[in-house]
Amino acid sequence: MINFELVFIIVLSILTVGSLGIWVHLFLILRKSFKFSPRLLKPNDTETKSPFVSVIIPARNEEKLIRKCLLSLLDQKHSNYEIIVIDDDSSDKTIEKIKSLTNTGKIRIIKAGKKPEGWIGKNWPCYIGYKYSKGNYLLFTDADTIHSPNSIQDSLFTLLEEKLDVLTVVPNLIYPTFIVKMVLPILSIFMFSRYSPIRVNDPKVKLGYLFGSFFIMSKTIYEDIGTHKSVKSEIVEDGALGKKIKECGLQLKMFRGEDILSAYWARDFHTLWNSLKRLIIPLYFTNKINSIFLTVGIFFLMFFPFVVLAYAFMIMFINNGINDFSFILLFSFSTLNVFMIYLTNFYQLKKAKTHRMKYFLGTPIGCFMVSISFIWSIVSSENKGVIRWRNRVYHYDK
Repeated sequence: MINFELVFIIVLSILTVGSLGIWVHLFLILRKSFKFSPRLLKPNDTETKSPFVSVIIPARNEEKLIRKCLLSLLDQKHSNYEIIVIDDDSSDKTIEKIKSLTNTGKIRIIKAGKKPEGWIGKNWPCYIGYKYSKGNYLLFTDADTIHSPNSIQDSLFTLLEEKLDVLTVVPNLIYPTFIVKMVLPILSIFMFSRYSPIRVNDPKVKLGYLFGSFFIMSKTIYEDIGTHKSVKSEIVEDGALGKKIKECGLQLKMFRGEDILSAYWARDFHTLWNSLKRLIIPLYFTNKINSIFLTVGIFFLMFFPFVVLAYAFMIMFINNGINDFSFILLFSFSTLNVFMIYLTNFYQLKKAKTHRMKYFLGTPIGCFMVSISFIWSIVSSENKGVIRWRNRVYHYDK
């Protein structure tokens, strides 16, 4: 007769060992990325190479942060540049906040106008910024990004010195609220592992990615890849554009840039939730099977280990200890698995230095939130895929 309880414990143990192995792998990738990812070069003579750069900033309802962004851009060591702010039909005081800065002569404000059919997200304002640009080089950045005085100088010098086609920078992420501090670090582990500079910079790996907060290229290269028009229907446009660049065989290189750039990925629970949905819903309507596998995988990696450990602990508590060897193995593996998740999150917080180390104690909260958001996105998409982003609603139809 089959011992179903034993079979159940064996299955749980196998899944737990698999999860543990993946977390060990993620930790090693993370460690390698922090250790070997390149940083921007520092020019010795800033006057030898000084091409004109157009800094393009799409802005929609950014009244709280855009002034800080522009003030940081006005304080640049590189002097030969312009700043083009593209107002994407803001309904707040975004433009009023920055009008006083236009007297510097560096800033122009352009109205994006109505989006043509098929254009979504910030693709249209980025494209309009290109149309109005005067520079031979285009630097795309977000209105909630804060730059150091070296950001334009160092990135342009590195682009030219290393003869690159496109350069993008991993920013120092800002975590403004408690829930964002709990959730985003655990998600960053996966983002920084999958889209690690080590992988993106490897010519043998087809993976390409751009951080929307900062990427620079020549106007010629931008036109060669079809501009933002080529990804006009993509809501995660930076990822789609990076993929296209790599597919075209261009020289794309990603750098660590915590010392030159700070950016927001989510500002509160509402934007956090919609940011997470923004990752999975488009994938669901592009490739349903892959999105389901990804969601199931995230669940087994993030939430499942804590459930198994809680189950094992509860059984041991009820039975005043367990002498069964298979159950002891399950408890041991699940404990190691959860420890590895905590360790990976702790290591990432220590190296990234985004906020206090004590927040690694909130690892289970982060794992739970990411898992639930992905599951909810898949379930809700069966009826209607909806993403709310920058006060706009995007519908994905089956």
